[in-house]
Amino acid sequence: MERRTQLLVVAVAAGVVGATSVAAPTAAAPTWQPVTNVFVDLSAGGQNAHTPDVGVDAAGNATAVWSRYDGTQLVVQASSRPAGGAWSAPVDIAGGQSIFEPQVAVEPGGAATVVWRRNELGSSVVLASTRPTGGSWSPPVEVASDASRDLSQRPDFPQVAAGADGAVTATWSHFDGRAFIVQAASRQPDGTWSAPQDLSEAGARNPDVAVSASGVSTVLWTAGSRVQAITRTAGTWSAPVDLSTRAAPTTTPDVALDPAGNATAVWGGFTGASYVVETAARPAAGEWINVTSLSSPGVDASDTPQVVVDPQGRATAVWQENDGSGWIVTAATGRIGRDWSTRTALSAAGQDAWTPQVDVDADGNATAVWSLAGKKDDTARTVQAARLPARGEWTSPVDLSEPGGNAWNPALVVDADGNATTAWSRHDGAHWVVQARGLDAAGPVVTGITSRRSGARTSYSVTAHDVWSKVRTARWTFADGTTATGTSVKHRGTSTQPVRVTLTDAVGNATRCTYAGTVRCREALSAPAISSAHLEHRTIRASGGRGTVPTESELTLELSTAARVRVVVRPLAGGTPYRLSGRVKAGERSFLVPARVGRIQILRPGRYAIVVTATNKAGTSPKQRLRLRVVR
Repeated sequence: MERRTQLLVVAVAAGVVGATSVAAPTAAAPTWQPVTNVFVDLSAGGQNAHTPDVGVDAAGNATAVWSRYDGTQLVVQASSRPAGGAWSAPVDIAGGQSIFEPQVAVEPGGAATVVWRRNELGSSVVLASTRPTGGSWSPPVEVASDASRDLSQRPDFPQVAAGADGAVTATWSHFDGRAFIVQAASRQPDGTWSAPQDLSEAGARNPDVAVSASGVSTVLWTAGSRVQAITRTAGTWSAPVDLSTRAAPTTTPDVALDPAGNATAVWGGFTGASYVVETAARPAAGEWINVTSLSSPGVDASDTPQVVVDPQGRATAVWQENDGSGWIVTAATGRIGRDWSTRTALSAAGQDAWTPQVDVDADGNATAVWSLAGKKDDTARTVQAARLPARGEWTSPVDLSEPGGNAWNPALVVDADGNATTAWSRHDGAHWVVQARGLDAAGPVVTGITSRRSGARTSYSVTAHDVWSKVRTARWTFADGTTATGTSVKHRGTSTQPVRVTLTDAVGNATRCTYAGTVRCREALSAPAISSAHLEHRTIRASGGRGTVPTESELTLELSTAARVRVVVRPLAGGTPYRLSGRVKAGERSFLVPARVGRIQILRPGRYAIVVTATNKAGTSPKQRLRLRVVR
C-alpha cells in the first residue's frame, strides 16, 4: 500500500499543551463480523457451489445467489438475510445442465430479480426469476433465447440492474447464427418483461448495465477493438457511441452512475505495447469526455476493472496491475472534469491478487474486496478487504475468509449506511462452498419511539435493530439533566421538552435520536479507534553521520475516523516527555518520529515508552503503547 508520511508537530519545541478530553467507554470502527454462522456455509456441503452474487435493499436486507451442482444438474440457489437476522436455508430457483454466474439486483423496497443463462447443446436461453418484497421466488421466465450457439466462444453472462422506481433492466449478448448482438429487456413494476431490443450492431459482446436513481440507464460493451456505450433517458435508447478503439481482446467493461445520471466507465485497453485500464465520463446531459489511462505506465494491467460512483459524484475504480513482483490490486478516485487521484496499491507486493470488487455508501465511504494468493503462483487464496473513508486514506487489508483454504470470486454490496455484505466460494478440501461475511459500519436502526404518561411519570420505549450485530445499550437524556439506561425506561416528570436517546451496537457504532412526538435520528459521532500501531525501526540514533542506524523511525497506525493524534515519547529513565500532535484523516497513516529536527536534539540516547492516542469530540481512543531505543 502506498503510504502517506507526514511530520507531526513537535509539541515540546512549539510549546503546544495537550488538551483535556473525556474518554469514551468504547471506540467504534467498521468491523467485519465472523463468517456466516461461524463458518457454517450458505450453500450445502457435498457438492460444488460457485460464483455468488449479492444485493441489498434500502433497509439492509441482503440476498445472495449462486449456482450449485446437485449431482445431476446445476441449480440456481438463493439465500436471504433480514437486517439483524440470520441467513436463510438455500432455496432452489431453477436448474439446468449448464448454468453459471447468476446475477441479482435488489430494489430499494426489497424486491429482487435474478437473471442467468442456461446453455443447451445447440441453444441458449436467458431466464429470470423475481422475489417480491416478503414473498417467494417466481417460476423462471424466459427473457430471450438463441436458436443456435457459437461453440467456439464461451457465452457471456447476463447482467442486471434495478432502478429506484422498481423497473429492472437486463442485458446480454444474443447470437443470431452469425454474430453476437447486445440486447436488453426491462421488467416493469407489474412483473412483465419487455421484448428483447437490439442495442448494438453485429459483433458486440460483454455488456454491463447501470441504472441511476433518476431512471437513466447506461449499457457498455465491446465490439472488436471498440468500447461502445448507449444511454436510455425517458424510455428511449440513444445511438451507440465509441469510447475507445483499443479495447483489450477479452475485456469486460464496467459502468456506474450517480443518482443524477452522471456516468463513469472503465475497461481494459491494449496500446500495442502493454495492457492498460482506461476510463471515460459522461455528464447526465452531455457527451462522453475525459478518456484517459488509469493504470501505471509501462506495466500490464488487468482487463476486468470495476468502478462505483457515490451520490456526491466521486468515482472509485479498482483493478490489478503487475509491478514485476505480482498482480497488485490498485485503486484511484476521480470526478467528472477533474484529474484522477494518485494510484494506491491495496494488496501486498510479491503476491497475486485477483477479481477486485468495489462498492460505496451514501456518504462516499468505499469498500473493496479481492482474492489473494499466499505467494506468487500459490494455489491457495484468501479473500481480503480494505476500506476508503470518504475523508481519509485506504486502510490496510484484512483477511475475510477462513485461513488455510482456497477462496475465490468474492462478490460485494454496500448499503447506504456503509454496512457491507460479501460472499465468495471456498474449497473445503472436498468441494466448493459459498460463504459470506458482513461489515458492521453503522449504528442501530431505530424503528420507533413511544411515550405514555401515568400521573407524575412518563414511560419511554425505543425499538431498534442493528444490521450486522446486536443493540447493546440505549441511554436516555432528559431535559432536566437526568439519564436512564434501557430500551424501556420511566422518568419522573411530564415535561414536553425533547428527549434524547443514544443507542450503541456491539462494536460501538452509535445512533442518536431526538424525540418530541416525532423521531429524528442521525448517526452519532464515535470516539476514534486505533486498530494497529507499529514502528518501522525500534532503534534510531541521536546524531547524524553515516551510521547504518537511521536517525528517525516511521510510526504507522490505522485510524477509524478523523481525529487529533497525540504521541507522547517518555524517557524510561525519567525526565521531560516529548509530545507530538496533529490532525489525521481516517485510514492507514504514517508519521516520522525523528531524533533531531534540524539542529534541535529532540531525543537523546536512552530508552523510551511511546503512547499513542486519538481524540475527537466523542472521546479518546484506548492507548497504543510502543518502545523505542535511541543510541549515539
